Amino acid sequence: MRAQSVARLLLIDCSRTARWRSWIAVGAVSMAIGLVGAFSTAVAIDPFGRLGLSKSEDVGFDEERPAMVSRAIDPQFNSVVIGNSASMPLTPQSLSKLTGQRFVTLSISGSGAPASLATMTFFLAHHDDARIVVVALLPETWCDADYSERRPFPFWLYSSLTHYLWGLAGATSFEMFKTVLAARQTTKASHYSPYIAVDGYHKLIGPFEQASYNDVNFVRSRLNGGSRPEKSTNPTNSFPAVQRLIDHIERPSRAFFVLLWTPRYISYTPAPGSAAEKTDRDCKLKLAQAANSLPNAAILDWSGADRPANSDPANFFDPIHYRRSYAAQIEEDIARAIPIAVKGP
Repeated sequence: MRAQSVARLLLIDCSRTARWRSWIAVGAVSMAIGLVGAFSTAVAIDPFGRLGLSKSEDVGFDEERPAMVSRAIDPQFNSVVIGNSASMPLTPQSLSKLTGQRFVTLSISGSGAPASLATMTFFLAHHDDARIVVVALLPETWCDADYSERRPFPFWLYSSLTHYLWGLAGATSFEMFKTVLAARQTTKASHYSPYIAVDGYHKLIGPFEQASYNDVNFVRSRLNGGSRPEKSTNPTNSFPAVQRLIDHIERPSRAFFVLLWTPRYISYTPAPGSAAEKTDRDCKLKLAQAANSLPNAAILDWSGADRPANSDPANFFDPIHYRRSYAAQIEEDIARAIPIAVKGP
């Protein structure tokens, strides 16, 4: 009798265990199906335009990092500006008119050399017809000893298709769908005016929109508040970002590279005879020695204290952000640096 009771209990336990296993299996399968379905939906809606299923004008992100992906692969462009907020005043429309090519700007605020190189590589990988690549170089970023991206950057968006799909799988969530759908709904509104144009252009905003920045005396007081740097931030004079850029431009390419050192107000340029000046000079020399031996590269230096315009506060908002009127002069210099054979009709 006792043996029968034990056997009955064992049968009950086995039955419960089997049911639990069945429920767990059903739950796991349901979860897997849900995840696969969510990922498949994410691929189908192409939230960042990375697959070319969504047009640039339908990607409604106001933040540059996800918005620029669709611009970078857009086939209507064959030339590009790469950089951060120090290249934002350069307009694709003006450069297109001056060169006869079709420009897009991939200027991403707060980005460093690693992000710029990733963006440039991404653009070139999707444009066999690339003609002109303008790389805007902020000396304090590109001449640093540390090759790292100081702010978060979605490198997976600007990588191979495999890395993108893997990153998309990790980013897929209800919040992502909510953000994407809200952004796309916004683009359909009749009064919609995109912050980032289809050609990537967007203005410097934030404090620079304040009326006080239209007062040259106010700007001058802010620009002339400090002394010129003397101490080098890179005393070893090793330039890993510049070396990586050199490695890129030395590869066979049909594109013509314009390497532009962007303007700085004189109070931000290194003091004469200082360690900071030596680092600045050596960094630029390293790039010049490489570029001068290449038929498809030119260097323009608008960052030096010897340029009278860099002592005029009317040309700047702050030490590294210059105004549109100054950018127009730089655009003309860019156009002059490009061989006639590279320019369009």
